[in-house]
Amino acid sequence: MDAHRTGFMIDGRMGRLRSITQRAVDLLVYVVMWFAAFSAAQAVREVFTFVPGFVPWNGESPHGFFTAVGTASGLAVLALFTTLGARTISARAAAGRLVDGMGLRPPVSVRQALRWATVGLVAAAVLWAMAELVLHVPGLTSVPAAEDPRHAAVAQTSTSIRFCYGLIAPAPLEELVFRGPVLALWLALLAAQQRGSWIARRWVRWWLMGTAIAASVTLFAADHTLGGSANVAHAAANAVITIAVTLWQRSLFPALAAHGLYDACAFAWG
Repeated sequence: MDAHRTGFMIDGRMGRLRSITQRAVDLLVYVVMWFAAFSAAQAVREVFTFVPGFVPWNGESPHGFFTAVGTASGLAVLALFTTLGARTISARAAAGRLVDGMGLRPPVSVRQALRWATVGLVAAAVLWAMAELVLHVPGLTSVPAAEDPRHAAVAQTSTSIRFCYGLIAPAPLEELVFRGPVLALWLALLAAQQRGSWIARRWVRWWLMGTAIAASVTLFAADHTLGGSANVAHAAANAVITIAVTLWQRSLFPALAAHGLYDACAFAWG
């Protein structure tokens, strides 16, 4: 009896160890693929250096493009070999989890696509109104265009190129970095709640989400100090709005649409 019980306990511990190891490998693959997606988004921004008439204003360069493409490819290969070596999850399944966790699954119906587009348009309008509002808040300052080191390069780039750049270059990169992890955490907590895990307890869930949202807003605002305190305040408002839209729709697409439309209009005519 004692030997049987001891064997049962050992088997249980080994099972838990294998489960922990599997989850650790899955998390590692997920993180590596997220960095690969981040590098691919960086390449999208850098590719504009090959567009005739584009004058870099955010440090874009052909070297940066090839570096980003190489990094994304290398990380994708690393994730593939990790999944093959660990044999706990297939590369296809890992990619699927990344797409789901980042809210990058395409709309399943025309109705959903229209809803996301509508939410994105409304959010873009709110962002534009917020940008106009913060300029009138006492105590906030903005850097005049003539003093902005990016102004000369922007002025030399045509309106159509500036519009296209704003539409597709900054938003994917920034949404993946600042909103993607918050959404992934929220979806993971919802899944844990369905499993009845302790981590999904209300106070734990809201503490984790509050910390993640505060960190995302703070980091995003800190990344926009070049335009003065008004730009920092608007960036913080931008982060709050896009996070709310992302968590509400459980997808990055509405936030991508709002962010891209706002940046496109701001870069072209702002």
